[in-house]
Amino acid sequence: MKKILFLIFIFQSLFYYSQTNRFVYELHYKKDSSDQYRKTLMNLDINKKSVKFYDKSFADYDSINKTVHQSVSRYSTKTDQMISRELNSSKNNWYRDFFDYFLVKTNDEMSWKLMPETQMYNGYKLQKATTNFGGRSWIAWFSNEIDIKEGPYKFRGLPGLIFLLEDTEKNFIYQLKKNVKLTETYDTTDFLETHFGKQPILVSNQKFNSYIQDIYSNPTRILSESIKKGQKTNFKNENIESIEELNSKKKHATKGYKK
Repeated sequence: MKKILFLIFIFQSLFYYSQTNRFVYELHYKKDSSDQYRKTLMNLDINKKSVKFYDKSFADYDSINKTVHQSVSRYSTKTDQMISRELNSSKNNWYRDFFDYFLVKTNDEMSWKLMPETQMYNGYKLQKATTNFGGRSWIAWFSNEIDIKEGPYKFRGLPGLIFLLEDTEKNFIYQLKKNVKLTETYDTTDFLETHFGKQPILVSNQKFNSYIQDIYSNPTRILSESIKKGQKTNFKNENIESIEELNSKKKHATKGYKK
């Protein structure tokens, strides 16, 4: 079987002179063991200065917008895994889209334990490694044949590229599917560093969590403020014209935000 990353074989020097290596991961995720898996594709863009991880659909819609030279197609993250960082760094810019657009800076150094187990995956010999992160235990399979110490989302720091990653509860499963070498550094400004022109608000992780808790406690507050200002608003594609109508949706909104 041909190796899916054959372009990488032209050694590390070519990697650093190339513009962007895009690794496409398939992510299966669910909120808990009772939920059904959702599936999406994620891009991991690596160039000689930076690493970016985001929903592949952002790039798909961005290509449409650049073709017509205007922002006609917009996309909001389904995964809350919008990340940028410097190459070989664990300090992340975490972009979070929830009504407003936020930037949370985190330091996500991980302590990995290398395990003796190996397996073959698309022609590559992978080695097992484990770590604890974000309240979960994780298992990664990496290849030291590829001297890129990166992986999906915030995961990095192993002596090779991470091909497979999952938590022990199997709520998050990442699988590397393909590699694309782009001739130019891919510009993510319109959807990552900003959200279609909306500048991110820099907040601490603690403050962002408080913001989420406040919305959960009163999920219709932001929409209510819009109605009081005489602005049109909608919920689940349904036009809302009064506070009474909005309050009738509160229970449904609370359930949705909790999920």
